[in-house]
Amino acid sequence: MPALLDPGQTIVNLPALLKGRMRYYLLILKIIHMRIILVTTLLLTAISYFAFSIGRVSHTRSIVAAAIEDSLEKDRLKFMNEVMASIKGKEKWPADSVFKNIKVIVGESSVSAEHLLWMMNWGWSKELGVSCSHCHTPGKWDSDSLSAKNIARGMWTMRVKINNELLPSITGLDYSANPKVSCITCHRGKPVPDAW
Repeated sequence: MPALLDPGQTIVNLPALLKGRMRYYLLILKIIHMRIILVTTLLLTAISYFAFSIGRVSHTRSIVAAAIEDSLEKDRLKFMNEVMASIKGKEKWPADSVFKNIKVIVGESSVSAEHLLWMMNWGWSKELGVSCSHCHTPGKWDSDSLSAKNIARGMWTMRVKINNELLPSITGLDYSANPKVSCITCHRGKPVPDAW
């Protein structure tokens, strides 16, 4: 055997060489294994993020909606204060005797002029995510030039019919909680409700 070696070449300890190479290969396998675990973890995290991002998206949308709502609220308050100033001294009178062109909240179902303004501001407008100019022409509040105003009248009539006639006729419904519908029931902050 020694004759097969070149001059100056040392005899290699084969078991030690194999042991060193085995350590090298095991180290490479550990690195590959750690990379696989890292990539798998990143993929699972990304999948989880996107699969469950609905809450994040709606949270983001609610932040955007809140920012828009703030601007609409200021707009509505500006118009409401303008109308309140124009009816000064008549705020507690029935709305149908103060405002022109009241068609659905009249007679016994009439509310005070001030109450009607608050209903439009904090109820209908807020629940539809709109300002006064969605249904009214500013400065010409009694005008029927915008179709949304007549739609709002129809929606009010529908709400009254549902609450006073349809809901009470449903048998088995628990009325101890006095269930009612309002604009927000369907609209949820949108002028046109989503189709369910």
